[in-house]
Amino acid sequence: MDIDSFTESLQQEDLNETALRVLNLLFILNASATPLSTEQILQDSDLGYGSANRASDLKKFKRDREKLAEHGVSIVEVRPAGAKQTEESLWTIDRANTYATLGIITQKDADTLLRAVDECLARKEIPYRRALISIRHRLHALTHPLKQSDSDGADSRDADAHAAIGTAPSDRIADALWSAYTLKRKVRFAYRDARGRDTSRTMAIWGIFTQHGHSYYVGLDEQSGGVRTFRGDRITRVWRPSGNYTIPRWFNIHDYLFMPFDMAGGMTTAVSFRFPDGIGQAEIESLTKGRSALERRPDTGAWIWTVKVSDMRAAAQFALARAQMGMRPQSPKQLVDAWNTMIDKAVESHG
Repeated sequence: MDIDSFTESLQQEDLNETALRVLNLLFILNASATPLSTEQILQDSDLGYGSANRASDLKKFKRDREKLAEHGVSIVEVRPAGAKQTEESLWTIDRANTYATLGIITQKDADTLLRAVDECLARKEIPYRRALISIRHRLHALTHPLKQSDSDGADSRDADAHAAIGTAPSDRIADALWSAYTLKRKVRFAYRDARGRDTSRTMAIWGIFTQHGHSYYVGLDEQSGGVRTFRGDRITRVWRPSGNYTIPRWFNIHDYLFMPFDMAGGMTTAVSFRFPDGIGQAEIESLTKGRSALERRPDTGAWIWTVKVSDMRAAAQFALARAQMGMRPQSPKQLVDAWNTMIDKAVESHG
């Protein structure tokens, strides 16, 4: 049973505190890259738990799992290999027992579903495309069964590969974020940055783009109060969206795409630029689009912006074009040398 149909069935009931809590629990378990611990669930007030009475929250959690089971959603306890009995429980959706298998679908129904899926896939841009491709291959296997001699062939391997893609946690997280964006609902998610630091963010997604095989989400980040860009594969968990928003008219996704020094392929290198004390933080963040780390030196008051670049020469050009505001290359030596070379050539050309 999918989340949308389950939500509709619950919405026909009284959407009281229990129903909302059950919906929140289902959403976060479905849109999480890893199983959630008991404490992660019980301490989360956004889910509807997080009270001062832990015993009461445990009873609520148990009743909510039973409620989900009534609707065909099986929440199970899992333990990593070698885990001790005293270790904290982890919880996830038992997908094998929750979602329908092809064995209970008649061939006639499968053929009808196959035609419907093909109509959807014919459109240029649709959400859940990879999941639909997975469903299509499984339906095709039912309506066009392979001969025994073909059982180890490419079609079978291809179907298995697409099935694996369709059930990946990253796909479920991407679908949840896409839903929040299309509905214009604020969404809370857990994020692990490039340095391995975990934070919880609440965001109004204003735009989505892809670059170098990764998806990026741009919008108003409530924690910082500014427009930020987050990489999709670093989002590890998504809560059920809530709270409406409107994308401002001045927003243009092209202003928040990557900078010139991101365009080259290959390895990236961390570089640092320096801004003088007289430049305000807001002005620097407007220039850097809130990318990467911005720190202020307590001794000089100068700002140091550290960011990864793919093209060292383009990074030096980026700084040179903003030299009038005091932007200077800091490190590494390769960046400083590229900057000096450009200045020398400019001086020579103007004799």
